[in-house]
Amino acid sequence: MDTKAIFSSLPENLRTILKDTGINDLYPPQAEAVHKGLLTDKNMLLSMPTASGKTLMAELVMLKTIFSKKGNCLYIVPLRALASEKYDDFKEKYAALGITVGIATGDFDGFDGSLTQNDIMIATAEKIDSLLRQKPAWLCSRLACVVVDEIHYIGDPHRGPTLETVITRLLSMNSQLKLIGLSATIANAPALAGWLDANLVTSTWRPVVLKEGVYCQGKVKFADGSEREIPLNDSDDDIAALVVDCIREKGQALVFVNTRKSAQAEARRVAKELRPLLTDDERIALRKLAVEIDSAGQETTKLSKQLSECLTNGVVFHHAGLDLNQRKLIEDNFRKNIIKAICATPTLAVGVNLPSRRTIIRGLYRYVSGSGMKPVSVMEYKQMSGRAGRPKYDPYGEAIIVSKTKMEQGDMFNNFIFADTEPIHSHLGNESALRVHLLASIVTGFITSIDGAFSFIKKTFFSYQEKYYDLTDMVLEIIEFLEREDMIQRKDDNLLATAFGTRISRLYIDPISAVIIRDCLKDLTVQLQPLMLLYLTCSVPDMITLALSKTDIDKVMPFADANKEYFDLPLPLSEDYSSHLAKIKTVWLLCRWMEEEKEELLCDFFGIGPGDVHRFVETAEWLLYSSVELAKLFKIPNTKPLNDLRTRMRYGVKAELVELVNLRGVGRLRARNLFNSGCKTIPQIQAASLEKLQSVPMIGKEIAAAIKKQVEETHTT
Repeated sequence: MDTKAIFSSLPENLRTILKDTGINDLYPPQAEAVHKGLLTDKNMLLSMPTASGKTLMAELVMLKTIFSKKGNCLYIVPLRALASEKYDDFKEKYAALGITVGIATGDFDGFDGSLTQNDIMIATAEKIDSLLRQKPAWLCSRLACVVVDEIHYIGDPHRGPTLETVITRLLSMNSQLKLIGLSATIANAPALAGWLDANLVTSTWRPVVLKEGVYCQGKVKFADGSEREIPLNDSDDDIAALVVDCIREKGQALVFVNTRKSAQAEARRVAKELRPLLTDDERIALRKLAVEIDSAGQETTKLSKQLSECLTNGVVFHHAGLDLNQRKLIEDNFRKNIIKAICATPTLAVGVNLPSRRTIIRGLYRYVSGSGMKPVSVMEYKQMSGRAGRPKYDPYGEAIIVSKTKMEQGDMFNNFIFADTEPIHSHLGNESALRVHLLASIVTGFITSIDGAFSFIKKTFFSYQEKYYDLTDMVLEIIEFLEREDMIQRKDDNLLATAFGTRISRLYIDPISAVIIRDCLKDLTVQLQPLMLLYLTCSVPDMITLALSKTDIDKVMPFADANKEYFDLPLPLSEDYSSHLAKIKTVWLLCRWMEEEKEELLCDFFGIGPGDVHRFVETAEWLLYSSVELAKLFKIPNTKPLNDLRTRMRYGVKAELVELVNLRGVGRLRARNLFNSGCKTIPQIQAASLEKLQSVPMIGKEIAAAIKKQVEETHTT
């Protein structure tokens, strides 16, 4: 295929934009996409390796849509981190063209009316789902093009059903909508393309050749037959040797291991070997970055100190336990080649653009509760190995699996390197997922009858893929449940959402969670106590709970026994005692957070990271907000304890600081400093001089003035 000729066939304005960024030709799979109708009205599915330019093809479609004034564009991603990355990239790239870019990753019970005024909107599937539950016409009124990045997430058991229903509804609401699906690996791409009515481009071409191999006892054997000796160091650590070997040749390395502890331990081992290879200028830059990363979290913790210590030697660890700001700094500075190596859990392999010269993978087997050690999927391996090879920097990329024995080395080739990726399958047949999305579709009027519910199912990927699987009984049972719990009403064959069903859907919580909260709040005859409300929050399907080990039981039991009167709630679900204690352990974490205990102590005691603390807090705060809203709906008296508890959860403060943290710009630490300085109430702040406020630690001149202005404008004496 003549790629230059196809490049020349592009509209002149698109060619100019590409040339301005140094692109004067197309990669073969890009040229194939254009040849197959990329810039026509036809839907497209691009299954192309990482770094082969599929995102650029989606950008061309969006630019053509915007320039032709057909409408605006929506770019859907699976993760918030990827949304932020694309937002920064597109905003910088297209600002000079006057193209506006917006991002939506906030809470699920609100929307920004200006979002659709942007030419390009970036959001997670969950955020789009929540917007469709509130203002479907508002979202789709100007929408002309949808890009779904990492579309293989349809096969994810947790996120897949939401992505699938979002796509189904968008295409059903606008038959003229152009959809572009992007993925590096889809084994059954023709099936997905058939469902989307899309032209398909599949390719294995990469701009940087990928050499896949297995390391064993000092030597890498590659799939192409070549071999490479790896000099071992004094520590005799295989991964450190592989990283150092790569860095010596001016490459960068990504190391994937199974657990957070392994990532941290490996980073410390690599750091010892890497330090001698750094130049003086690199050490200075790394020390400066270490200070920035240490202060990027809300509080300095033992974990952030460990991270900083590794960073000064050019290597970091990366996992979900880190603060979001720390993870972003790591990713940005790895791209700048300031950080030389990252030791990470496999979550880093998803979506975020972090190519390296060498990707090292140790531990392709993972413990599954009830099943023991099981191999990860071939797709997960391909996602990790696909990170190898930096376009414009590396002549090749290396993906190296670490094995212990020659026998294991052969298994790694057969089970992963030479194996085909698994086909993706819809998980919409799961009753819990279907219940959530059927209610949402009834609330928005997308489904108005039982026949409409079956019609909706027929439009999904599940129905396209599972032609002989009958969901009739499940759909009818779900509708009966929704009607029985007063979430919907049936009038003849029509289905109408009630106020309860509507509020549940827009709060973006599981109907089962809503029923538990409603019934418990109605049945409680005593005054709502914080521990009761926290136990209720930890008892619904939407709330994650801390894992409970055998050694935890002795720690948790005294707290459970001392407060057992608060944990005896009228809950409908029967469960084993271990689950009960896991909830109480989670309640204990949340209590200590609201007692202003330092993050470092929480992390050490509960064996989690700062990122975990904030995920538990964020989920609990959302469920407390949902409880407040449901209490209002059912006219449950005196919801102040719920409101106050939600504020305490959000900021991590004792009850005495609730009034202060409601001031903008005054968070957990500043509120405590104000309180300790004698400014304990709004009237006391009003009476305090500006000079006194400025003298409070962490306040300063600008924040003091802002606080004064707020209390004068919104509070009266």
